[in-house]
Amino acid sequence: MLTWLDTFRRDIQFGARSLSANPGFTGLAVLSLATGIMATTAIYSVLHAVVLDPFPYKNVDQLMSVRVSNAAARGGRTGYSVDQFLEIADRNTIFDGVIASTISDVLWSGDGDPRRLRGNHGTFNTFDVMGVPPLLGRTPTKDDARPGAEPVVVLGFRFWQRQFGGDPGIIGRQLRLNDTVRTVIGVMPKRFMWRGADVYLPTTFERGRMVEGVRSVHLLGRLKSGVTNAQAEADLRPIIEDLKKREPAQFPETWRVGLLPFTETFPSGITRDIWVLFGAVALLLLIACANVSNLLLSKAAARQREMTVRVALGASRGRLVRQLLTESLLLALIAGAIGSALAYAGLPAILALVPPDTIPDEAEIALNRSVLVFTLVVSAVTSVLCGLAPALHSSRRDLAASMREVSRSVAGSSGQALLRKSLVVAEVALSLMLLAGSSLLIRTFVAMQRVDLGFEPDRFLTLRVPLPASHYPDAARRVAFFEDLLTRIGAVPGVTGVGLNTGLHPLGNMSIPAEVVGATPGSEQVEVHHVNAGYTAAMGIRLAAGRLLEDGDVSAHRPVALVNERFVRDRFDGRPPLGQIVKLPRLKERPFDVSTDTFEVVGVVHDTPNQGLANPVMPEIYLPFSLSGISNVLVVRTGMDPSSLTRAVSAQVYAIDASQPVADVKTLDALLKEDEYSTPRFNLILLSVFAAIGLVLAIVGVYGVMSAAVAQQRHEIGVRMALGAGSGTIARMVVVRGSRLLLLGMAIGLIGSIVVAQLLARQVWNVSAFDPIAFAIVSGVLLTAGLQACLWPALRASRTDPVIALRQD
Repeated sequence: MLTWLDTFRRDIQFGARSLSANPGFTGLAVLSLATGIMATTAIYSVLHAVVLDPFPYKNVDQLMSVRVSNAAARGGRTGYSVDQFLEIADRNTIFDGVIASTISDVLWSGDGDPRRLRGNHGTFNTFDVMGVPPLLGRTPTKDDARPGAEPVVVLGFRFWQRQFGGDPGIIGRQLRLNDTVRTVIGVMPKRFMWRGADVYLPTTFERGRMVEGVRSVHLLGRLKSGVTNAQAEADLRPIIEDLKKREPAQFPETWRVGLLPFTETFPSGITRDIWVLFGAVALLLLIACANVSNLLLSKAAARQREMTVRVALGASRGRLVRQLLTESLLLALIAGAIGSALAYAGLPAILALVPPDTIPDEAEIALNRSVLVFTLVVSAVTSVLCGLAPALHSSRRDLAASMREVSRSVAGSSGQALLRKSLVVAEVALSLMLLAGSSLLIRTFVAMQRVDLGFEPDRFLTLRVPLPASHYPDAARRVAFFEDLLTRIGAVPGVTGVGLNTGLHPLGNMSIPAEVVGATPGSEQVEVHHVNAGYTAAMGIRLAAGRLLEDGDVSAHRPVALVNERFVRDRFDGRPPLGQIVKLPRLKERPFDVSTDTFEVVGVVHDTPNQGLANPVMPEIYLPFSLSGISNVLVVRTGMDPSSLTRAVSAQVYAIDASQPVADVKTLDALLKEDEYSTPRFNLILLSVFAAIGLVLAIVGVYGVMSAAVAQQRHEIGVRMALGAGSGTIARMVVVRGSRLLLLGMAIGLIGSIVVAQLLARQVWNVSAFDPIAFAIVSGVLLTAGLQACLWPALRASRTDPVIALRQD
């Protein structure tokens, strides 16, 4: 053992001296590998934090949601009414603990201007089931849940930092939340971001009673050890059957119940994108490894005589391979350290590109221990990938052949030349695959930005006015508030239109089942908009037939509706749509509580994007908002910079109710950039950067191979020139040989690009996954750059003095 360690120490010392003696070679090799390791480390840090280990909760694999799904439709439900939650929580036998949670608007008042907070109304056992202790103070106990006990609140870390500057004296302070004074008893750690809440409001839920406007909750349980999916389904099925008997409209006709793991209930919105980027950086790392292998082969050629003499003196092949691999390991470790530093410096830039609300709030992206271990492993693997082929080739035992090849050239043997050419072909192929993928994303991004929305998004201001149930407990009061507000905002100078809805085009809205009387039932749900009469005009939604909603329809609560062209095509079986009756049974239930579920179609509007820019237009129906009174999203069309009207528009809210907060004030253009363009831009920028780095590395590889080829063929060039070959002929010969490598690599790369295109198919929208235009462009770019790399060695070859070349050989 000691002998081996001593040998290894001497190998390291010898390798370090060898690398320091060739600073140019060492710098280029380290830079190539560091670039690949930097990209791989940065993306893996995102992958680890977002996909592999995003949650800090105890034994996350035991946390399960109860999902009721319909085999004929996508997805399923994990949320239940308060009564349904209590039924499941009381009767199940598979969970050690069951909790309820919400994403709620919470009004914070009594301390300056009223503010809207993101709240989580949860059961008192929430923190015990999640298994995370507080950072400060304590979490609720059974005593806090006793009737008459003082109401308490636990703060989220980010809210505590943002609003109170991390003051530890916050414990014991009282906050007025939804008109209830609550005492702060704890602050949760930084990564405890359950439902992304600012404040956690322990709540006692009771059957038949609505607390602080909470109608529905998400159900989460900690599964007992050893419970199988089959056992869980058998336990839950009778409970859901009973609930369906009581409330048949709340559950599909054909259904099944099962468990949904926590990580699938709350997945990252960019999981697939991160895996694609991780594949891209793996290709980039392979390009870097091929590049360094070429450099090591070039260096090995210069040391071939040394290796041959060492073999002749009795050195074993294993000893030589170990020595050469030790040198490549040193290169990789140095590159790994530099790559990690570059990744650390580049992570903020990557995080700035991550689309909002696409990663779990709990995820913490950093170069932690797991990421650094990954980097160390990558460095070790790259050292083998880079150094193994050169080491095996340089340590061969055919002494006679080695001596002959060494005597003929200082550039390496014919076998080395073939290996180097093979590596550069691989570099070109991998680079083309990255470039092809990047070009597809560019075309997708451009196509998305060219979608006709029917309006200019930079002329709209959007905001949300969440009316608290304690102040506005019924639809009549909510409708009166918004009717007054719409009139006031419409009178603000610069405002050219005002719309009210439960959602917003083109970002989506709630979807529910719909039936057309006398028509074939459709399985697809329809998108429902609860709007004022001016919404369609404000959003530029054009009439196709009939009439639009009128102010009289809204004020009189008339059960009339508009539908879009997609609805007409899908639901009316070719019949004239005007006058048809549409039933929406779900609207008679909470939170809508509409008195009727039948609506007469009075108009048809043209299709406009309503489920994002990259998804097909859904069937949709527009109803007067006064029927339900649940709308709270305002869109204000202006003739100027919409952000300049923020204060004036918000003032109209405060003029009606000084205690009413205004939330989510943004321009529609900013919303589109965050929701629709951010993920494609994230993929596009990172993949393009990786593709550009790969292209540079591939071109460096082409240049290195052609330069070595010129050096190796110096004798041949001298002979050709002595026999009368001109400079142009010699230059053309070198360029042609380089072109063969490029074309071979591109042919292989095009095949690989087809595979890449299929992997990117879900990221590609409105562009064919096999895009000849994109492939032709990137092939042209790569060929042009590759020929440029061949040009300098060709010019050097054309200036060879045949006398000097022949004398040296």
